[in-house]
Amino acid sequence: IELGLVFLMRHQSPDGSWSFNKFGAGRPGYERETAALNSDTAATALSLLAFQGAGYTHVEHRYQDTVRSGVDWLVKNQKPNGDLYVSLDSDSNRSVWLYSHSIAALALCEAYGMTQDPDLREPAQKAVDFLIDSQHDTLGGWRYAPDTDTDTSVTGWAMMALKSGQLANLDVDPNAFKKIERWLDEAQASKNDASQYRYNPRAPDAPIRVNGQLIDQSHGRKPSETMTAVGLLMRWYSGWGRDNPHMIKGAEYLKQRLPEIGTTREPKRDTYYWYYATYVMFNMGGEYWETWNSRLHPLLTESQVKQGSMAGSWHPVTPVPDKWAPHAGRLYVTTMNLLSLEVYWRHLPLFEETTK
Repeated sequence: IELGLVFLMRHQSPDGSWSFNKFGAGRPGYERETAALNSDTAATALSLLAFQGAGYTHVEHRYQDTVRSGVDWLVKNQKPNGDLYVSLDSDSNRSVWLYSHSIAALALCEAYGMTQDPDLREPAQKAVDFLIDSQHDTLGGWRYAPDTDTDTSVTGWAMMALKSGQLANLDVDPNAFKKIERWLDEAQASKNDASQYRYNPRAPDAPIRVNGQLIDQSHGRKPSETMTAVGLLMRWYSGWGRDNPHMIKGAEYLKQRLPEIGTTREPKRDTYYWYYATYVMFNMGGEYWETWNSRLHPLLTESQVKQGSMAGSWHPVTPVPDKWAPHAGRLYVTTMNLLSLEVYWRHLPLFEETTK
């Protein structure tokens, strides 16, 4: 974890931000890599969460200045309505707006919750308020832009931010959580099976034409291991415990789909799935956590880069490509892996609460 945090510290931009597609900030000797998605907001927030997950804040400890400049960057770029997303290009805007804001709101709420820094209360509250204002009133969740649609993936990040805000004693409308449960009831595998979840049960059956290209979204109607992990974690935050039969059945499902790298012909590396499932299995404890962790921990520690300018990171495409490598690259893969390893430390208020 420390090796990874040193990597992040070295690749912070002079203005305090981090970037997916130019994380080296152009400094001599730094590797330049590109990623399809362009969101300095999300990159900065994920990096901050990695520091905060290891107990480092903007008010004390070894990385104080690094974390402080990152938090300041988020606050400086926050809009009057509370929105934390910094628009960089139109292509990215179509898919990362509320992903980015949700992750940044989570980082701000955690920063405030860990330190009770009075200067952060208003920015964190405004970020929560914007998120609630962006929630779809009837479907119950979030998608790429405010009040347009809902999918389980964006809703997962949004709920984590709201729950963190609640634990930090910010004002969070309880109705927001009730709406999320409404979405989960629809996104679950079937009326009687709440152990697996779908990305978007309302996705069209037939391909649709977007910018002249046919896009098939029908996969969103089927349960997947990734969305199951997201859905189960949200159910946990909704009050389901280890003895809930759907949680148990869902954990059994995840236990049959343990982390693995795969091969170049059939890559199975997926840091996003591993992150959410790690927290589900950790909360379930016992055999579920032991089985999951005995596979994930050596996989991550053995594949981390140990030497050179990229020491502390994880290569996005070696030994096989991560599922999200083309979209967000090395910085994303590294921060997500660090967050999975930090589950032991439980320094973030959001995760401290769930393990009690």
